[in-house]
Amino acid sequence: MTDQRNFHTAPESFEGIDFNKLRNILRHNWGWIALLLLLTNLGAYLVVRYTKDLYQSESEIKLDIKQDASELGFRDFLPERQQVNVIAGEIETIQSKLFLSKVIDSLNLHVSYFSIGQFLNTELYTSSPFVVEYSIQHNAYYNQPITIEPLPDNKYELRFGKQASELSGTFGEPLELDGLTLTIRKRPELQFYSDNTYSFVINSRDVLLDYISKNLLVEPIKFEANTIRVSFKDSNPNKARDLVNGIDSLYLTFSHEQKNLANKQKIDWLSNELSTIEKQMEEYETYFENFTLVNKTSNLETDLRKTIEQINKIDSQRFEVSKRLAELNQVIEKLTGEEFMFGISQRPLFPAYLNNNLEKLQELYLEMDKMKLSYNETTFAFRQKQNEIETIRNKAFEQLTELKSSLLKRQQELNQAKIKLENNFASMPDKNTQFTKKQRFYKLYEEFYLTLMQSKSQFEIAQAGSTPDFKILSTANLPASPISPNKPIIFGIGIVAGFVLSIFFVGILYLANNKINSIYEIEKLQVPLLGAIPALRTSVSSDGLYVVDQPKSMVSEAMRTLRTNLDFFNINSSKKVVAISSTVSGEGKSFVALNLGGVMALSKKKVLLVDLDMRKPKSIQYFNGVNSGKGVSTILIRKSTWEECIVNSPLEGFDFLPSGPHPPNPSELLLNGEFSQLLTDLKKHYDYIILDTPPVGIVTDGIMAMKHADISLYIFRANYSKRSFIDTLNRIIRINKFENITTILNALPATSETAYGYGYYEDRKKSLIGSIVKRSA
Repeated sequence: MTDQRNFHTAPESFEGIDFNKLRNILRHNWGWIALLLLLTNLGAYLVVRYTKDLYQSESEIKLDIKQDASELGFRDFLPERQQVNVIAGEIETIQSKLFLSKVIDSLNLHVSYFSIGQFLNTELYTSSPFVVEYSIQHNAYYNQPITIEPLPDNKYELRFGKQASELSGTFGEPLELDGLTLTIRKRPELQFYSDNTYSFVINSRDVLLDYISKNLLVEPIKFEANTIRVSFKDSNPNKARDLVNGIDSLYLTFSHEQKNLANKQKIDWLSNELSTIEKQMEEYETYFENFTLVNKTSNLETDLRKTIEQINKIDSQRFEVSKRLAELNQVIEKLTGEEFMFGISQRPLFPAYLNNNLEKLQELYLEMDKMKLSYNETTFAFRQKQNEIETIRNKAFEQLTELKSSLLKRQQELNQAKIKLENNFASMPDKNTQFTKKQRFYKLYEEFYLTLMQSKSQFEIAQAGSTPDFKILSTANLPASPISPNKPIIFGIGIVAGFVLSIFFVGILYLANNKINSIYEIEKLQVPLLGAIPALRTSVSSDGLYVVDQPKSMVSEAMRTLRTNLDFFNINSSKKVVAISSTVSGEGKSFVALNLGGVMALSKKKVLLVDLDMRKPKSIQYFNGVNSGKGVSTILIRKSTWEECIVNSPLEGFDFLPSGPHPPNPSELLLNGEFSQLLTDLKKHYDYIILDTPPVGIVTDGIMAMKHADISLYIFRANYSKRSFIDTLNRIIRINKFENITTILNALPATSETAYGYGYYEDRKKSLIGSIVKRSA
């Protein structure tokens, strides 16, 4: 019936970004994009405008600790801080709370003064017109803003926090409150400004320590040169500089005292111990002198020496046995507990066979602990492991018991031997025994005295040799420009954030847009594309024909192209029935039908436009004399003839057949033979019969009309029709086996590259700027 090969050429599939769709999104949403850019840059401006400037002052210190004592061979007695990590130790000293507390007291930071602004408060570090002296007994007054307002007659008014109550006082006189005494004095060199609102805060020590710790930075510069940098950040540049200078100056004195404190305490303790030992040694020397004078000798008997040596030997053996018994008792006690750990230091005290059993028992306990994570204590594997532990523990317990019995027996033998020797020694002269004992203690004291004397000398040398020589390489500077906020970076972030958000916004709109907006989407169908109709650039007259009123417009030229392309379908037939339909209303179906009929009539053809939408009859003002009381519905029930219902138009050869009154059964009327007979009769008098059908996506009337047509034109509207409408068309073709359907893309934006250059024929009377403004709107 049709010859599609002369028209349809399958296009290549379009992949990637649909730039036509992207242009449409940008054109319709450029205002939102501009608003996003404006908001992000406004946010960046507000951040810069209402963020306090932060200044940083810094200084450099060189740590030069002279370790002269190490040159004398006493490196081991130098303070550990000087041996291991000098720089790390000094940094910790500066950042310690003890040192920072001294800084707070030296700089008098206990009271902060402010000028209250609408959004930000400015600290009056050195420019406050008043000073506050206080005596506080109640902690509730700490860290609480107190507003002050000067009054005449040297008076002032205070308001604590957000309290509505106000208190009055006199400058220079104490103000007694419950738990607080305030004395506020004016500074003669400065004055109150009436436009400013002043306040002050009594800072607690914890708050000040936290404030300094957060803003203080001490870091090494070069480890080889022992240099560090001290920097402080604050919104007031003078305060930042004064804090760094205060830290530097206080650090020189504080660090020297702290470095010598440890050695001084050690030397004092050694001096006290040496004095006590000297007194003991003097008593022993007096005894030896008297003993020699009385007994005329200071030599002991050879057997006395041997006896003492034997006693010492037995004492050593008894000590060894006692030690082993103690360790043995510890192991036995551990065996009776829920857990068992066998130390490495205990292994040399026991024989190898016992060590093996104890190590194996320890491994079994560790395995059982791991099994507790995975098994229940009532499981077979767990109980089996307990049995293994019990077996090894019993065996080890027996071996330990035997070993303990042998050690006790050995201890008893040694005790008996010692008693025997002591009895022998007791038979010797008591004076010789007493002399030996005192001589032994004297030697011990003598050795201990020499050791302490040597240690004291070494610490004194270390103290004398460790002389810190700290140098301030650069004093704290007064910062001229703030380090934050970084205005170029913040504004750059605002601009970048605006572009990023705009890209995301456009991307979301791009992904969410499910409308048909280019001919490429229509060309993917296995249905011929008859043509594309550009969007209207001028308003449509309600009582005129567009192709007649605007003959040189892009739309009129597109209609002529459609008329020409229709000749490629059903070439052998001189009479054609053309059905025009769409998925839903609003896609321009009736507009295309009216103007396509007008174009055909202009080519000296007799054309009839038939309104088949009997559910929603159209009132076209272009056709004068339309009678709503008769039309297609009355013809199909044989109430009227088609000649009686024809309405002529001002254009020669172009007639209109209205739909008539709304019937209760439009679909059934099209199914009877009267509709086929009507088309047969109309073909005898008209060259083209254009059927304006109802939307096929809503009712089935249009599909019935399409079955009687020689060719069906299916309308899609750009940026209006959804992509799902393509599936609707595919479904209609598949179900009804249509082979005579072609498509038209209506209202395609004229700026698209798919407009086929229709603008060549259009008279452009408007200025370029006016066209751009109108198109954007």
